Amino acid sequence: MTTIKACGFTRAEDVAAAERLGVDWIGLVFAPSKRRVEVEQAARLRAGTRLRCMGVFVDAGIEKVRETARRVGLDGVQLHGVESPEDCRRLRDEGLFVVKAFSALLERPGAAAAYKGRRRCRARRRRGSGERGGRGQTFRWQDIPEWRKGAEGFFLWIAGGLRPENVQELLRGYRPDGVDVSSGIETGVPGVKDVARMEEFVRKVREWDDGTR
Repeated sequence: MTTIKACGFTRAEDVAAAERLGVDWIGLVFAPSKRRVEVEQAARLRAGTRLRCMGVFVDAGIEKVRETARRVGLDGVQLHGVESPEDCRRLRDEGLFVVKAFSALLERPGAAAAYKGRRRCRARRRRGSGERGGRGQTFRWQDIPEWRKGAEGFFLWIAGGLRPENVQELLRGYRPDGVDVSSGIETGVPGVKDVARMEEFVRKVREWDDGTR
């Protein structure tokens, strides 16, 4: 089964919808973003769901990541900065599911080798402005086989520009272990999810899964 992560939640009703629809992970953003949540708000969202919750950080420092994870009750952390393999190992050893994000535009798959045995790999597009994180645009999917080869042994999560209209194309062509969507399930204000689009995204992924069993 393809793992589905929906990211950038800010409202309890959207989290409840994600749980009802069968999303596997929700993401809560603690980095500078239009979808950023404060720790207290994140803790309330976390307390209201049984879904696994991942915090998204950019160069927050390991102690800050650890403290936020403890206060919110996070199950995992997604790191978009310059965190070292040792940083990832420390967080993993504390029981957190660790995802280290790479830019598919600015980094090469070989960069993942230093993290062997320490985390999951997430390939995504990086902002042209120099900010880390996604901007809701796809990268060259033709490069995914190279990423998979370079990240051999890792769980490969793909993000960047995914939406209900194109997720089956990605799955059909490249079969990643997981998909990560944020703006693709929104139609207006960042952080306010369109439940119909979220339902359609989940349905398209599960249709693919059912057809390949």
